[in-house]
Amino acid sequence: MKHKKQIKTPTLGVNAKAYMWGEELLTIAKYCEKIAVDHDVTVTLNVPIVDIYRIAQAAPHVIINAQFMDPIEPGGTMGGVLAEALAQAGADGVILNHASAKPITLSQLIKSIELAKKAGLYTFVCADSVEEALIIASLHPTGIICEQSKLIGTGIVASEDYLLATTKAIKDYDANIMVLQGAGIKNGEDIYHNIKYGSESGGGASGIFCSDDPLAKIDDFLAGILKARKDFGSRIVQDDEA
Repeated sequence: MKHKKQIKTPTLGVNAKAYMWGEELLTIAKYCEKIAVDHDVTVTLNVPIVDIYRIAQAAPHVIINAQFMDPIEPGGTMGGVLAEALAQAGADGVILNHASAKPITLSQLIKSIELAKKAGLYTFVCADSVEEALIIASLHPTGIICEQSKLIGTGIVASEDYLLATTKAIKDYDANIMVLQGAGIKNGEDIYHNIKYGSESGGGASGIFCSDDPLAKIDDFLAGILKARKDFGSRIVQDDEA
């Protein structure tokens, strides 16, 4: 079983999507590593699959997440993304069911979570609505990323009603599942606001990588994380099933 890095909330999430890769992304990863060590904060970095190995080598204190995997087992499948291969490459977790990734069915999601856990990966699964969040909660992932797909990349954050309703639904079902409220985050104030209303993480994709200075934006987001940790506390995420 893969040795698992500890996750402490609130976490800082940096999602490269397809905005950045290669040497440029390696610079971001090294900066995230410095933040993780200097501030004793958990940073999650979602990277293209081809960059996992070298980024994992450069950032050993960062949670490195693959952006996708296929619900397949070792064998004759061509071109698939295998959970075991992700783990051996250095991935710590995987993002599943994201609105901008290849669509998957519920049965494929169930199989993906099962295979990821078997490989020792953390599982972070995206949900659009309260109802979808409850279905996903029944699968006991490490965390549920609550993102209304209509808000992704808009700079508009979710309403307080959505933040409270999704958080309550998940925590009432399984208090240990990590709640990550995303979409539309543009600054540290947005992160602080989301954590105030139940999120255990804050970060972004376009908010960071489409900015004039991604490193400065990461610092801005970090300030929101650190202020929220001071005001609302922290916990260690238990992930016994993975």
